[in-house]
Amino acid sequence: MGFFDQIGKQISQGVDRAKFEAEKFQTTTRLQGEVNEFRRQLDAKLGELGQRAYELQRAGQINSATLAELAQAVDQLRATVLAKEEELKSTQADVFVEPPPVVGPPPVHPAPSTYAAPAAPTPATPSQKLCTVCNFQMPFTAMFCPNCGTRVA
Repeated sequence: MGFFDQIGKQISQGVDRAKFEAEKFQTTTRLQGEVNEFRRQLDAKLGELGQRAYELQRAGQINSATLAELAQAVDQLRATVLAKEEELKSTQADVFVEPPPVVGPPPVHPAPSTYAAPAAPTPATPSQKLCTVCNFQMPFTAMFCPNCGTRVA
C-alpha cells in the first residue's frame, strides 16, 4: 500500500466520521426539540389540571387540606403579584420634576483655605466669565465655580 493510498484512506475515514457526527448532531437536535415540545405540553396540561383543581376547591367541590393549603398560597401569591404590578405601574408613571429656579442671591460659600481668590480680578475674555460670589475667572461653559463651588448660570 502506497503513501497516497494510505492518505486517501485516512481522508475517507475522516469524511465518514464527519458525516456520522453531522448526522448524529442533526438527530440529537431533532430529538431534543421533540423532548422539549412534549415537556412544554406536559407542563401546560399540569397547569390546566392545577387550575381546574384550584377552581373546584374554591367552589367547594373538592375538600382536601392539601389543596386548601395550596389554594391559599396561590391566593397570597396572586395578591402579591397584583401589588407588585401596581407598584411597577406607579414607578413607570413617575416623571422627573425640575426643581424651581432659585430666586434671590446665590448662597455664599467660603473660599477653601488652600486657594485664595485673585486680589484684583482681570477682565473676563469672551470665552470666560466671572463668578458672581468670589469673582474667580472661569471658562464660559463652567456650571460651578472651581474656586468657591457656587452654581453659575
